[in-house]
Order: sequence, then C-alpha cells, then structure tokens
Amino acid sequence: MSFLNNLSKNKRNEYMIVGAILSLSVIIGIIVGNTEAFVAPRNFTAGYMAGSLTSALVLFAVYHTILFFKNKKQTTA
Repeated sequence: MSFLNNLSKNKRNEYMIVGAILSLSVIIGIIVGNTEAFVAPRNFTAGYMAGSLTSALVLFAVYHTILFFKNKKQTTA
C-alpha cells in the first residue's frame, strides 16, 4: 500500500472506491454463482462471471453518475 502514499487525496479516495467496487462485485458474483435459482450448480463459473460483471458495471455507472452531478454542481456554484 505504499504506492497510495505518493498520490493526492482525491486520487487515493478514487482508488479505494474502485477497489471496494471490485471487491463488492466479486462477492455478489459468488453469491449469484452459488444461488440455484439463478444458475445450475454445474454452471457456477458462468453465474459468477455474469454476476460479477453485471454488478461491477452497475456500481461503476452509479459511481460515475454521482461524480458527474457532483462536479456539475461544483462548477455551477
């Protein structure tokens, strides 16, 4: 984690948020892969990948939407 010390506070926060989003998407993928209602047990890998990818895309979209409106509010104020 020493590479985080050389970064600005904003960049460090962004890296930590991205890491949290990726970790959360992996956890969601494992949950989806293990749920028989979504995929058969023999297709765990496909369910895991689909769940991880979908959740990562949704979380990144939400994150960038929040950043967009936050920056727009700061530039107009």
